[in-house]
Amino acid sequence: PSFNDVPVDFRVTLLKDSANPKAIHSSRAVGEPPLFLGASVFFAIRQAIASARVDAGHRPDEHFIVDSPLTPERIRMACGDKMATDFAEGSSRPAGFW
Repeated sequence: PSFNDVPVDFRVTLLKDSANPKAIHSSRAVGEPPLFLGASVFFAIRQAIASARVDAGHRPDEHFIVDSPLTPERIRMACGDKMATDFAEGSSRPAGFW
């Protein structure tokens, strides 16, 4: 669904004082899933990059940095194969957080 799928007149009400005996600490589980699902995509891509780095000859335990947001260019350069490292030799990545 997208924003075009929402009706023009969309009214929502919550049940007042509704009991939910199966909830943990009376949670309604509305806000957390989108946040954690987004993080899972980031870490899945990071694992894919780590696998590509091993295929390119890097050690499996070698530390690497990948910055968010993960753009196709950042993913490609983080893979660390010969073409990416040859291209990055003249790169001036900022040192530290700014």
